[in-house]
Amino acid sequence: MPAHPPRHPDSPFASFGGHHVGVRVPDFDAAKAWYLEKLDFRVLQEWPYGDLRLAYLCPPDDDEFHLELLAGPVPHPKPVLDDLGESLDHGGYQHVCLHVDSVDTARAELERRGVDLVGEPFEIEDISRRLAFFRDPWGNMFELSERLPGAGA
Repeated sequence: MPAHPPRHPDSPFASFGGHHVGVRVPDFDAAKAWYLEKLDFRVLQEWPYGDLRLAYLCPPDDDEFHLELLAGPVPHPKPVLDDLGESLDHGGYQHVCLHVDSVDTARAELERRGVDLVGEPFEIEDISRRLAFFRDPWGNMFELSERLPGAGA
């Protein structure tokens, strides 16, 4: 990866930083159970919002990033696609990327746990990463990203 461009500490948006990504699902209890059982996520907080049930979930060893479940009836479900390339033809949210130490180790455990894997792992030298994809039972796509040996941040 190249060096990052210069920071803009004087920007009115200098405090921007990642906090969470919202994932829309139809069934709160099933989704919460899936993320806890399949990915070892932890529940930080749960709360109602109108007709929906929401929760912040945290990865197993990361207290900074959260996945927000937004659960309730989904009147307009998005298509669930089996092909990563075809998924790139649709606008809007495409995937959430999770850093891992080893794509192959994480993917093997996901497979052992019955998680829906999408395609095979691959490398992109331009970004110094090995990548693989999986999805939850509602079609939400996730990327596993491993820094290749010798790569910078």
